[in-house]
Amino acid sequence: MKSGKNKIGKLLKQYRKKANLTQPQLAGTSGVATSIVNDIENGIRNAGSKTLDKIARGLALSDEERFKFIMMGLALSKRDYLIPDFSEYPPEILNYLPFIFQRSGIEPSAVKNVSLPNKQQKQFIINLKDGKSISMEIRLAPHKES
Repeated sequence: MKSGKNKIGKLLKQYRKKANLTQPQLAGTSGVATSIVNDIENGIRNAGSKTLDKIARGLALSDEERFKFIMMGLALSKRDYLIPDFSEYPPEILNYLPFIFQRSGIEPSAVKNVSLPNKQQKQFIINLKDGKSISMEIRLAPHKES
């Protein structure tokens, strides 16, 4: 677990240095305490998605960088499930759905229901209120260290 925290901490520090900000300056631009920025950078604490989003916005990250940063943090923060009843799914997968909706121009109010994959159905199926459906399959592949 410590190595994962260090990974996000190192990434945060890289982003902060690239933005030419001190920890207190980043805390000011993101609306979080300096101690939180310091603790994340040093692998002392996990942060939830809301805190990571504030930090990413304080760093003025692109949508893609912000999304990757938050997803990395969600892998460490097991309390941050958007759909708590499905704890057997990694939070990164479930939290990915809103990002897909946003990138596809689908407002949350347009979604009628979402069917998660199971033994019979391998895809996520998103039914919209206008009668259209979106089907999506996520395949797991071995992780390669870069």
